[in-house]
Amino acid sequence: MRDDCERWNRKYRGGAGSVTPRAEPELLAHRRLLQASGTAIELACGTGANALYLASLGYDVVAADISIEGLKIANRAAQRLGLKIQPVVMDLDQYPLPKGHFSMISVIRYLNRAMFRHLVEALRPGGLLFYKTFNRRHLEIHPHFNPTYVLHDGELNAAFAALDVISHGEDGPCSYLLGLNPDSD
Repeated sequence: MRDDCERWNRKYRGGAGSVTPRAEPELLAHRRLLQASGTAIELACGTGANALYLASLGYDVVAADISIEGLKIANRAAQRLGLKIQPVVMDLDQYPLPKGHFSMISVIRYLNRAMFRHLVEALRPGGLLFYKTFNRRHLEIHPHFNPTYVLHDGELNAAFAALDVISHGEDGPCSYLLGLNPDSD
């Protein structure tokens, strides 16, 4: 964990300039599904562009990342924009997510297969999961990228079979899934 933390802190220490609320195109295409209420979490949020977008919609947002430097940038942007986020330094390999707590979970360009089951458990009934990360095509563009951190064909659909899949597909070197946790009876 320490090596990851130091690497990401070095990356963000130079600053990211001005961060704006920016959602992934696939999420924007399904804006009508975003409840704009409840608690959302953006895991591995970096400088927080997606977290800021969710906050702009009215969610109470937890912005979680291993890099305190990235979170500082996200928090400064939130203050500048009059948005509220709760930045949390979190080692995603170690931190347990509370069950049934989140109305929205967003994970962008981060792959931690051990978390898949916990993400579903952390969603409230009717909650939405958006997961987008690198697939095998990414290796064609970046052949030295660690292949452990790319999705296999159909992996997201299999991992999140418990969700009602609203949309899934590929956006070049990334695959995505947007799924709804069924309401419990």
